[in-house]
Amino acid sequence: MNPGNPYNGSRTENGFGTFGGPDFAGTLAAVATVAINAVWYQKWFVHLRPRPEAIGGLVHLIKTGQRDKTDVTLSPVILNSIGLQKSFERYGTWLLSQAFREGSPTHPSYPTGHGVVGGACITVLKFFFDGDFVIPNPVVPTSDGLSLVPYTGSDVGQLTVNGELNKLGHNVSFGHGIHAGIHWRSDTDTSLLLGEAVALSFLRDRAKTYNEPFTIEITKFDGTTGTISNQ
Repeated sequence: MNPGNPYNGSRTENGFGTFGGPDFAGTLAAVATVAINAVWYQKWFVHLRPRPEAIGGLVHLIKTGQRDKTDVTLSPVILNSIGLQKSFERYGTWLLSQAFREGSPTHPSYPTGHGVVGGACITVLKFFFDGDFVIPNPVVPTSDGLSLVPYTGSDVGQLTVNGELNKLGHNVSFGHGIHAGIHWRSDTDTSLLLGEAVALSFLRDRAKTYNEPFTIEITKFDGTTGTISNQ
């Protein structure tokens, strides 16, 4: 448990409805709901950022001599990109290739729902568990994904809960959106921070409902410390 857990060291009590299994599960679900509402507000009421697929459509119009069909001006950085040229050479079109046959989701790109929920849930896990705990006997999947084998990297013995949670948050958002071509890189980077901010606010409010006096510190994505306390 996180070193600030009020039941650490107790010989007669454990956490349950607070600082125990039901609290872990319930808080994760509750913060996920708040996080998805926060990101939807940012998507629809603040940013309205087009998906990469939509920008690909504009690139296609401009590159095929149909600039008169749009009033959007795109940066030469995009239009003269080496990556754009390589994509055209491979697929024969200026449209952006997509991993999903149906194309991008129809809601705005920024920030990512996966990233905000991921950042929020990871922050909750840091609240409950000891982020500095070193993971014993770490394993990795085989290339076919059917079994696990011991991890033998140079940092074995240095893998902490916090470090792995930070990786998980990035992979959830980056793997879902960037690799598939449905999000911009900045969507992912910012979404994790928004999720973290939502969770910290949520936990500070929730702290007032705990009967047990406690002060818990967590290490944020940027390495600084966040404190949640009801004292």
